[in-house]
Amino acid sequence: MYKTILPATALLTVSVVLTGCQTTANRSTPGYVCRRADGLIEIDGELSETDWGNACLIDVCHVHQPRGTKQISRTVAHLLRDDEYLYLAFDCEDIDIWSYSDTPDDELWNGDVVEFFVKPARHKPLYYEFVIAPNGTLFDGRYPSRGAGGYKRFKPWTSGTRIATRIRGTDSDWTDTDQGYTVEAAIPMSAFAESGVPQPGATWTFSAFRYDYSKAYEAPLLLMVIPHAPDWGFHYYEGYLPLVFE
Repeated sequence: MYKTILPATALLTVSVVLTGCQTTANRSTPGYVCRRADGLIEIDGELSETDWGNACLIDVCHVHQPRGTKQISRTVAHLLRDDEYLYLAFDCEDIDIWSYSDTPDDELWNGDVVEFFVKPARHKPLYYEFVIAPNGTLFDGRYPSRGAGGYKRFKPWTSGTRIATRIRGTDSDWTDTDQGYTVEAAIPMSAFAESGVPQPGATWTFSAFRYDYSKAYEAPLLLMVIPHAPDWGFHYYEGYLPLVFE
C-alpha cells in the first residue's frame, strides 16, 4: 500500500455533480452510473485525472449514528471502471484524523475509515466489503451470505486492491486541526470472479459509508449514502443503491 501525508495547506480535489449521473435503474430507488475511464488512472491519492472530474459524485450525507445529530463531516465518493479495475475514491473533510491501526484486516472501524460495500446480484447472497483507513490500511471481506458468519471468518480473503491516500494534516495527533483526507483505490475485477466483469448496462448494488471519530463529537459519526439502515447496519444490503455500468 502507498500512503503519503501532505501539509494542511494542500487543496481538496472535489468534482461536480454531472447530468446523467443518477439513474432509476428500472427501480423506484435512485442509483448511480459507474462511468468508464478513458485514460490511465494512477493510484496516487491525487484524483487529478480528467476521468475523476467526469465521475459521478456520490454524497455520503445520511446519518446512521448518532441519531438526530446536526454535525456532518462532508464526504463524497466517486466510482469508475475499466476492464481490469473498479476504481473507488473518497474525499473527506476531517478536523481530527485518526487511523486506528496499520495492520491489514484489523478492526479498522475503531478509528476513521471509509467503507464500500458492493453486491453484484440481488438474487444471490454474495457481497463484498472494503474498509480503508486514512493511512491506507485495508480490510477486505468476501461474504458468501450475511448469515454465514462474522467478519473474522471471512477476512482472510484478499482482493488485491491497490490503495493510495493523501492526508491534509497529521494522522493520530488530536492536538492540531486537520483539513481532511483523500482515498483512491483500484479493486481488481478478478476479485469478483464469481460474478464476472460487468458488461455495459449491467446493474449491481452498492453503498458507501464513513466512520468519523473526532474531538469535536460526543460520539463517533457514522455516515452513509443510503437513507436508512434499520436492521443490519451497514450490511443492510436490501437498501443498497443500483450501480449501472456505463
